[in-house]
Amino acid sequence: MQKALIVVNPISGGKNKKPVVELINQKLSKDIAYEFIYWNKPEQKDEITHRLKSEDFDIAISVGGDGTINQVASALVHSKKKLGIIPLGSGNGLARHLKIPLHPAEAIEVINKGISQSMDACTVNDIFFFCTSGVGFDAHIGKLFAENKTRGLGTYVKLTVSELIRYKPQEYKLKVNGSAYVNKAFLITVANASQYGNNAYIAPQARVDDGVIDVCVMKPFNLFQAMSMGVKMFNKTLNTSSSMLTYKSNEVVIERESEGPIHFDGEPLMAGKTLTYKVFPNALNVIVP
Repeated sequence: MQKALIVVNPISGGKNKKPVVELINQKLSKDIAYEFIYWNKPEQKDEITHRLKSEDFDIAISVGGDGTINQVASALVHSKKKLGIIPLGSGNGLARHLKIPLHPAEAIEVINKGISQSMDACTVNDIFFFCTSGVGFDAHIGKLFAENKTRGLGTYVKLTVSELIRYKPQEYKLKVNGSAYVNKAFLITVANASQYGNNAYIAPQARVDDGVIDVCVMKPFNLFQAMSMGVKMFNKTLNTSSSMLTYKSNEVVIERESEGPIHFDGEPLMAGKTLTYKVFPNALNVIVP
């Protein structure tokens, strides 16, 4: 008999979780004894993290989006405990990368089979992330999206379109693989997984188990180029664009002129001028198809 803690985020993706809870009760293997933890308020973070780190169990199941996965997975890093994912977020970037089904019943069946793999964990200024992190336009949009009362892909697209023309690229100093580069960039994304979510592939060649991160620098572009780049992002060829520079490394430092927003696994955060990214290979066990 295995033991599982199931962390449910009631508000992720704007979706009602009650039917999924009922589905878990019906379909989760009878060989798994489980308990639900409801993440109703942000201030519960420390309490839930403590339970995930200290209690004796085999599987922690995240029911929510990439932000919920981040909080659960961060507590499991460097342990033998396995992460199970039932994706119910707005973008579900990590689940899509790992090919975990978006339908809850199918995701539960993946957990029942219990096949796991090790994957890398990454940090930005010692904060864990598992999918993507970065600065620039996407961090700016992430902050606006988090402040918006309406969730979902439609809201994200509207914000992106409305801010696209007015946003001004910034200058960054990038230290990677022993060299330093100064780039004026629309955005810089540090990717462990290949996509932001919703099959928007910022780093098509990224892998979560290769011990390196993909550093994707998007140079300034005009509106005509923007259309082409949008197409390339969704057909997994953005890395071929002349507006993209990509580096692979196990550590990168980004320096910018002033503090501002960053994002990590879809969550916005205000951070300082210097951002240090690191990779911890094979640091997390995740259940996959």
